[in-house]
Formats: sequence, structure tokens, C-alpha cells
Amino acid sequence: MDGVLVFSEDAWFAVYNATLAGFGHAAISREDFDAIYGNGTEADRATYMKERSVPEIDAAYARFFAERLDAICVNPESAGVLRTLRAAGVRTAVATNTNRPLADLILARAGLAPLLDAVACANEAGAGKPDPAVVRLAAERVLVPLAECLFVGDSKYDAEAARRAPVAFRGYRMGATSRIESLEDILAIRIDF
Repeated sequence: MDGVLVFSEDAWFAVYNATLAGFGHAAISREDFDAIYGNGTEADRATYMKERSVPEIDAAYARFFAERLDAICVNPESAGVLRTLRAAGVRTAVATNTNRPLADLILARAGLAPLLDAVACANEAGAGKPDPAVVRLAAERVLVPLAECLFVGDSKYDAEAARRAPVAFRGYRMGATSRIESLEDILAIRIDF
């Protein structure tokens, strides 16, 4: 979701530092944030907020994110590619480390929720990427065997979750191999299942 269908890194950076401040911690630099961005609430807790529970952190994220929804930009390719995939009979799901209430809010605000067949979040799967649980849950929710799935992600956590699931992977503007530069590149991908 984040970094592929929507661009929310700037919003997440502000939310992360607001959460840290709310819990009495110092803000972190953009460089430090970029090193951990996308690894999920459990990892966020383990890195910077050990005294807090995952539900406490998720609640803070939701509270602070509500004030920053305007900072999210929808990838202009998202809706068109999702419509084309749906018309071709391809089932689509989001596999995200963002918690479910917040993911639903972001996808609805972006106008993408009705274009997806399923949403799978780390808090539902029991673990965030790089653990493969959320990728497996997404495949289960669209009733597609893992061997027939393609996961598009934008981080090393996504690539590792795909490898461990295992599912085919394409890095959206990341990685040296199996890389795509545009979401429209998905439409030309043929994978031998």
C-alpha cells in the first residue's frame, strides 16, 4: 500500500515523530526514520518505544495520522491499473504493515478501497513484514495459491516477505533485479507458474 498505491512517507515521518513526542521520546532524523520505515509497529516498538504496547502505538498512529491525511498522495497510476487488472479477472489485495483501521481509512480516502478484492494487515496476520504472514493472509483472502501470486513492494521488508512466503516479487522503483518503474509495468508481466 504505502509506497506503491499511495505515497505516505512524509505523513508517516510526521506521525512517527508525533508519536515519539507523545510518549516522551526525542524526535528522530529523517535518515533514522528511512532506515526503519515500513517494518511494522512491533519493530517500531522494539526500536524506539519498548515501554509501550503495540495497541498503544497503533492508537497513537491513528490519532496523529487523522491530522495528516492531506499529506498522502495517491499514485496516479493506482486506480487505472487496479481497474485494468479487475477487468482481466485478476484478484488484487493489499498486504501492509499498517494496522487495519488506518489502512481502511487511507484506502477509502484515496478512492482505492472499492478497486481491491481484499486487504490484509500485519495486526490481523499476527506479524509484519519481513515476516511472510501478511503476504500469506492476502493470498488466502483472494483465494489464490501462493505459487500464483505476484507481490509488488517498495522495500527490503517487502522483498524478504515475498521470498519467505514464497511468492513472485517485483520491486517498485527498488532493487537491482525484478524491478518495475511504473505500476503499468505490472500489466505486461507474465510469470510462469
